[in-house]
Amino acid sequence: MVRVEDAVELIKKNTETVKGFEELFISQIENRVAYEDVASPIDVPGFLRSAMDGYGLVGRCDRYRIVDSEDELDECTCIRINTGFPIPDKVYAVAEVEIAKVNDGYVELTRDVQEKRNFTVRGVEVKKGEVILKAGERVSVRKRALLAYCGVAKIKVRRKPIVGLITTGDEVIFPGEERGKYTVFNANYFILEGLVRKWFGEPVYFGHAGDRVETILEMLFYALDRCDLVITSGGVSMGSRDFVKEAVKQGGFQVIFDKTTIKPGKPAIFAKFGERLFFGMPGWPSALYATAYLYLKPMMYRLSGCEEKELSLTAKLLEPMKSKKGKFYFNRVKVDFRNGGFCVSSAGSQKTDNFFSTAVADGLLGIDEEKGSVEIGQRLPLVIFDD
Repeated sequence: MVRVEDAVELIKKNTETVKGFEELFISQIENRVAYEDVASPIDVPGFLRSAMDGYGLVGRCDRYRIVDSEDELDECTCIRINTGFPIPDKVYAVAEVEIAKVNDGYVELTRDVQEKRNFTVRGVEVKKGEVILKAGERVSVRKRALLAYCGVAKIKVRRKPIVGLITTGDEVIFPGEERGKYTVFNANYFILEGLVRKWFGEPVYFGHAGDRVETILEMLFYALDRCDLVITSGGVSMGSRDFVKEAVKQGGFQVIFDKTTIKPGKPAIFAKFGERLFFGMPGWPSALYATAYLYLKPMMYRLSGCEEKELSLTAKLLEPMKSKKGKFYFNRVKVDFRNGGFCVSSAGSQKTDNFFSTAVADGLLGIDEEKGSVEIGQRLPLVIFDD
């Protein structure tokens, strides 16, 4: 059984970034990954401008005559300038309106001003040629706006990894289908489709395989021929109807690991078939969700070429929590922010077959293999859901 930290390293070691790029308008690139560094084509600002509403002053005088145009500027004159407007060459400072007393066409200052007061000089924010988006960086709302701010219309973004999804289980049906006595609805498809899309991938659903080794193998090979990564849900444990593990064995896959110390989600298969990746995930939605955040997320980041670092967060326990040594528990928790730090309490049941507590949780609290049960006040690693 592979430790959680070792499993993550094995995933990173065996996953390579997909090749290729698209050139897209910036209206299309939010939450995509930059293919190359992007430099600003201009200085920002592109001219000397005023940082405040006020009066542009010429010379140091007791009072200034207000003029209407730049051509009229001379010693002891001033001109009204709004925030962001260009500053004429002759102006030595801009006095904000709050310190300018206007009377009968003249301005007197309530206090002295220094030279170049309220000047925003050319290129003070961004210089022409300065990198404003790095290769491997996710295009956030702010970074997309920065590209627009600098006049960039199109950039190259990395190709999205194509991720095939296959669900299994004879008892599993989709919402809207006729329900039998012992059927369950397919939450796993919606989890995987949503998380793959959020983590820079292009999900493609290849269908529901049921519980037949031959069907699973046929669908796996068909999907692997068309995708960078194929994911299945269910069928990876030790039950009599867990056929994904048998399909992987019969198919000649190179298994990297098939069991880790994570709880929930211990049975999970990470394997390769040639250059293509396969990840067999648990069937219980709560276990699927935990393994997605711990294993699938770094896999997707590596595949997509996204180099953003995950925040390393910790949280203080507001209540004791049980665990056993030898397993890395990821408990579903509610998160509060108190006295400058994160605090957590249980989101409800920690049983593997309970998904409701995952759906209402804010994140996962990690209790590693060495700890066992933990007491109030301890500070432990926290994974916050970002879906």
